[in-house]
Amino acid sequence: MKKIKEYIKVKDSFLSNENFTLFLNEFDEVLNTSPKPSEKKLSEYYNSSQYLSHKNSGSTLFAKIYFISRKWMVFSKTQLISKLCPLPGKIVDVGSGTGDFLIAQNKKGWNVVGIEPSATARKIAENANILHLSSLKKLKDITQDAITFWHSLEHVYDLEETLNQAKRVLKIKGYLIVACPNYMSWDAKYYKKNWAAWDVPRHLRHFSPNSLNLILQKKGFVQVDKKPLLLDAFYVSILSEKIKKNRLGFLKGILIGLISNVVALFSKNYSSQVYVFQKKCN
Repeated sequence: MKKIKEYIKVKDSFLSNENFTLFLNEFDEVLNTSPKPSEKKLSEYYNSSQYLSHKNSGSTLFAKIYFISRKWMVFSKTQLISKLCPLPGKIVDVGSGTGDFLIAQNKKGWNVVGIEPSATARKIAENANILHLSSLKKLKDITQDAITFWHSLEHVYDLEETLNQAKRVLKIKGYLIVACPNYMSWDAKYYKKNWAAWDVPRHLRHFSPNSLNLILQKKGFVQVDKKPLLLDAFYVSILSEKIKKNRLGFLKGILIGLISNVVALFSKNYSSQVYVFQKKCN
């Protein structure tokens, strides 16, 4: 029997200052944001010039550090794909943003497609000749070698439909790759309601390290790898200190991020993690 209980109350400190509650579904260990805005209303919570994921440049020191880090992450992502798939194939990036990852994959010979709801971010990627579709529904059955969700699965409006579509278009033994925050990490427990990675209501849900395994096993996937995203602990901690209005937040955030990563060496609960699943033969 499913059990739903209140987990934590948090505020949208990034834009609206509205309050939301995260409810824990003990069956799959997923935290769900409530109230869940309508799909049309949800887009309004992204309308800010400070939303760096939808830009490719910035003037502040923090923005410059962010974009340098993003370049490093693109390199790490392409290295992971190369290890999983030595030969180029077809790949879809859901929540592709400004297309940095797909541009890098395209240079490596991959046939790439992006799915990005933000018109601003999508235009930047399309100017680099990256093909975009409105949804996974536009793709043919069993055509893709890999589908990636780099910090986007927590954003998709209909999780069940999205995962069903991903299964439909993936080839047998194709890879489903998900990067997302981990609400069981040390920095999440340290910052509590001020943890920047809650990012409500843009993040409609949060996953534990076991959530995706519980959900995707039933859909015919097997988890084949899990990796930490070490830089995310620093990024999230710095933003969390900003929420707390700490004048020395940048330095404190670096310290907390470091502690979180050190603790995770033993607990395996990193601030953000990458989960790699493979579609089974039957």
